[in-house]
Amino acid sequence: WLEKNFPDVFARMSVGNAPKQDTGCEEAPPVGEEEERKKQKRGGRGQIKQKKKTVPQKITIAKIPRAKKKYVTRVCGMNTFDIDLKEAQRFFAQKFSCGASVTAEDEIIIQGDFTDDIIDVIQEKWPEVDDDSIDDLGEVKK
Repeated sequence: WLEKNFPDVFARMSVGNAPKQDTGCEEAPPVGEEEERKKQKRGGRGQIKQKKKTVPQKITIAKIPRAKKKYVTRVCGMNTFDIDLKEAQRFFAQKFSCGASVTAEDEIIIQGDFTDDIIDVIQEKWPEVDDDSIDDLGEVKK
């Protein structure tokens, strides 16, 4: 019954068991085409390009208390201006003669209270950052 009603299904099933009977209805595709047919042609979930989130271009500067009368300055948002954080960290450390480190994905911690000076330094070094896009939060708890 299977051979009479569905010869192509029967031919696939009987390939391993017996020599294939030539029904004349379907030709076997060449080996290269068969492999090409198995490969995925359209993009799956991993192939989808993700849209860049439009994050507002804003740099925030905050002074965080450390111990007694000591402070650290946190600079966030430099990544939105496509500024290399490692380069900026080295620049701040050299400019202010202190320790600086990249801590989070978009955060630079500078040892010391440099909230007043850092705005001028950022605008001097990176002219694409204007005064309106720099926000001073003042003293903030960690």
